[in-house]
Amino acid sequence: MVVLVTFYACSTTTADQTTPPVVTAIYPSSDTLPANLLRMYLHFSKPMKTIGNLENIKLLDENGLEIAGAIFNNVHELWDNEQQQLTLIFDPSRVKTGLNANERLGRAIQVGKQYQLVIDGLEDVEGYQLKETFIKPIFGGPVDTLPPNTEKWKLKIPTAGSRSPLIVQFPAMLDQHSLLQRLQLTNTSNVPIKGEINIVNQEKEWRLMANAPWLAGDYILYVHGRLEDPAGNNLNGLFDHKIGSLKNAQEGLIETINITIKK
Repeated sequence: MVVLVTFYACSTTTADQTTPPVVTAIYPSSDTLPANLLRMYLHFSKPMKTIGNLENIKLLDENGLEIAGAIFNNVHELWDNEQQQLTLIFDPSRVKTGLNANERLGRAIQVGKQYQLVIDGLEDVEGYQLKETFIKPIFGGPVDTLPPNTEKWKLKIPTAGSRSPLIVQFPAMLDQHSLLQRLQLTNTSNVPIKGEINIVNQEKEWRLMANAPWLAGDYILYVHGRLEDPAGNNLNGLFDHKIGSLKNAQEGLIETINITIKK
């Protein structure tokens, strides 16, 4: 049995308690996003209040009008343990075809149209509001109908004795949070290779900078089947899948990629 060890990107908050919070990052980082976008992540410089925020996050169309019901209004907002990452879910009933909301309203993001995600008025745990309104431009790209496929990944393998990163490149952007959780490199004894993971190139590249110089030998990259792209497609199939179209009847299977580091 293989146990995946989860890596998290860590940052230290050095801001004074009286410093207003700011949005430090938003994922996906690209401005062109699939029309069937399912999930986004907002990162803040300080721990934030975890209730009443979704009403202050709006998707506006090209005329500056709010698209009502675009973002799913969770009863319990999806914050990480540090209260610095908020997960936004675009209403799945509008994303997935064949459902009533999708039939009546269509997807919130349409191919070829311009939008703005506006974040304003959120407060940190000390009661300080965002220093400024944050606006992310969004352009509606084509619907993503291709699930991630490890056979199309490209690897750049470091040489033994070097401190160069192991690099895995993807043909299309993947889910940033999923990439941090669902890839794990081990040696052939299933001992995890510890190091710093970075997701770059608009979530099209995963890099592992090992804590120690690489040793020559064989390694295994474990890829959890629930690794997703921003549209919610995973290695097992599409989020918007038809009955019987998934690769495996059981979700969450693990794929492996064998890697050899040479002298």
